[in-house]
This record gives sequence, structure tokens and C-alpha cells, in this order.
Amino acid sequence: MKIDDLWKTYQYYTRDLTEHSRKLAFAVAVICWFFKSPEITFPPAIFWSLVFLVGFFFFDVSHYLCGAIIYRIFIHRREAELGNDLNENSNVPVPRWLDRTGFVFFCIKAAFLLASFVMLITEFYFRLTAPQKA
Repeated sequence: MKIDDLWKTYQYYTRDLTEHSRKLAFAVAVICWFFKSPEITFPPAIFWSLVFLVGFFFFDVSHYLCGAIIYRIFIHRREAELGNDLNENSNVPVPRWLDRTGFVFFCIKAAFLLASFVMLITEFYFRLTAPQKA
């Protein structure tokens, strides 16, 4: 892999992948806000949906922070190894372990967002299937 490609991967960790999930997470937060009581309390399922959203945002930041740090350290080490032979077309073998941490954080944050949706759907389900009061 070329050094230039490695830097593009580094930028990827700091940019695009989570853009859509962040929008969805904010949408869930807005929907949850409609369920608050005048005392600013939430039904249990909505409370847990918000807790999972906080977890999502924590792991979202952790995902990109760890990915950026790991790639930066790796790239700087490879640049130092190449020394005077460094150019944009330098090929650098990329070990598989480089993406493991980022992938783990990605999976965890996706699970938190999914759990948040499940809690929101649970609240909708019980409200729609609850017997009507006369």
C-alpha cells in the first residue's frame, strides 16, 4: 500500500463513516424527547434508549480517536523506516491488526445504536398495543 493511500485511510477514520449513524442517533434523541413528562422524566424504554445513545456517542468518538492514533503512529513509524527512500509511491505492507481496534469500536457503537432503536420500538409497540382507556 502506498503512503498516500495510508493517509487517505487515516482521513477516513476522521470523517465519513459515522455521518449517517450520527444523524440517526440525533433523530432518535429528538423522538425520545417527545416522550418526556412535564417533570422531565421518561418511560423506562425511552430512558434506556437515551442511555444507549450516550453509549453510541462515546464509542463513536472512541472509534475515530483510536483509529486516528493507531494509524498516525503506524504511518510515522513507516515513514521513519523509509527515511530518504520515502515518496508518494512507496509501498508499505499493512498488517491486519491495524484495523482491529477500529472495527471493534465500530461494532460496539453500531450495537448501541441498534439497542437504542430497539428500546424506542419497544415503547411504540407497547403504546400501540395497550388497551384503550374508556
